Amino acid sequence: MYKFMSIYLSISEAAEYLGISKQTLRRWDESGHFKASYVTPGGHRQYALSDLARLGRGIYRLALDWASADEPIELPEDFYCPNSELFRIRLEKMAVMLDRNDSTKEISSLVTSVAGEIGNNSFDHNIGNWPDILGSFFAYDLGKRILVLADRGRGIKKTLQVVRPNIVDDAEALRVAFTEIVTGRSPEHRGNGLKYARKVIVAYGLTLKFLSGDSELEIAKRSDEISIRKASVPIRGCLALIEF
Repeated sequence: MYKFMSIYLSISEAAEYLGISKQTLRRWDESGHFKASYVTPGGHRQYALSDLARLGRGIYRLALDWASADEPIELPEDFYCPNSELFRIRLEKMAVMLDRNDSTKEISSLVTSVAGEIGNNSFDHNIGNWPDILGSFFAYDLGKRILVLADRGRGIKKTLQVVRPNIVDDAEALRVAFTEIVTGRSPEHRGNGLKYARKVIVAYGLTLKFLSGDSELEIAKRSDEISIRKASVPIRGCLALIEF
């Protein structure tokens, strides 16, 4: 469990807080990407909670920059899953960390299952059809209780147009993906995962922001209503921000 009452965290505690490895934090410090807040006379790195919180808020911005760029920017290796196997390994690691935290252990399986549904879609719906770079962005900040997933795949509209060719824009595609069962050739059913994610998010007081193409869907805490609007920044593929 994190020592939230402390001003500074050790490198091990800071790495667990951010959901990354100690080696990554050391590399970030040495490269200047994210410096330790304080180094003890004995050479031990210490990290202020305020600095970690600011970095955590940057997870979504980094994912948005990656998903919206004309050419994919380089990501920290701990935030990038080039294949579904690595994604599942990191998802299981997150589940363990959620279980260890008294404030999140009761919803650990729910958060993990929603992340799994959304993250697996990145791989299942883009096999053989990645427009440029395959794989997904996956990062979380357990201190801020946020989770971010993204990909540079085909997006919801092109995925659903395989079985619903009359879908005309990204906004309609998001509505269909979160509210309707889309049936292809029997007995194949597409689109169940995002409806399951919506059900869990509403039932357990989570929130979701989901972008695809030029549109953005939002589910507020404890609300069964969805709102869809034009995204401020159009993206390639999909991007999800879950707050728990």
